[in-house]
Amino acid sequence: MGQIIEFQGFKESKAKILELRKSLEELIFERDHLKFVVCKNLKTNYLLEFGVLENSLYRAYCDYLRLRRKKELIQAKLNRQEEVGMEEIEKQLDDEFGEYEEKLNQKIYDLGIAFKQAELDFLTDEDSKLIKKLYKGIVKRIHPDINPLISEDQQELFYKATEAYENGDLTTIQIIFEIVSADNMDDIDSLSPKTLKDEVKRLEDLIETIKADIDSIQTSPPYIWKIYLEDYDKTMEKRKELNEKIDSYKEAIMTEEVRINNLLGYDYE
Repeated sequence: MGQIIEFQGFKESKAKILELRKSLEELIFERDHLKFVVCKNLKTNYLLEFGVLENSLYRAYCDYLRLRRKKELIQAKLNRQEEVGMEEIEKQLDDEFGEYEEKLNQKIYDLGIAFKQAELDFLTDEDSKLIKKLYKGIVKRIHPDINPLISEDQQELFYKATEAYENGDLTTIQIIFEIVSADNMDDIDSLSPKTLKDEVKRLEDLIETIKADIDSIQTSPPYIWKIYLEDYDKTMEKRKELNEKIDSYKEAIMTEEVRINNLLGYDYE
């Protein structure tokens, strides 16, 4: 009698694990598709639409901050009745604003990548459906979270599959799918009752983690930028907002330049 109850419990646990693995597989694919395809395309399209304006805004913002700091340094020299050495001040500003310059260069680089991606050939609808189907099959077979007992070689293969999926590399995905299709990853029968229970808990925790990842992706840039790309009025509103901010900083820059010239004029009278 006890053996029958134990067998029944094993069958229930096995069914539960298979159900959880299926749910985890779906969620991992949803997360990866959001991260590697949807958000990547959204970022590219957003940069193509607003990147030039946003770079101009950030440049104007940096120029304004630098001029304001420059004015402070000049004023400090004058207050101490010291000689205003502009070369020394400019060097100090270069050091202080190096991080801003690096961020601006990164923005310029990202925009360049977006322009290059816009020139690439996109997958056809048929190819897009195929690459999704094959990647989903790869996730089911060798994703480390779904099958934690996979080998290091299989883990490396999965990372290559992820990279290929992100890059829309259908050929590589097809090759990896063929490699892993022959593998039998059904290891449930070898698990003990306690291990079965632990596996159920592990999978349940992972599912909650992946759900949280998906929620985070859908409430953060670039996903939340989609409203500016899908709604024409929002697009125009965003462009107007960016242009107004640029004009505002340009006015502030001119004001700071006048103040600096006045300080220098007073110093060298």
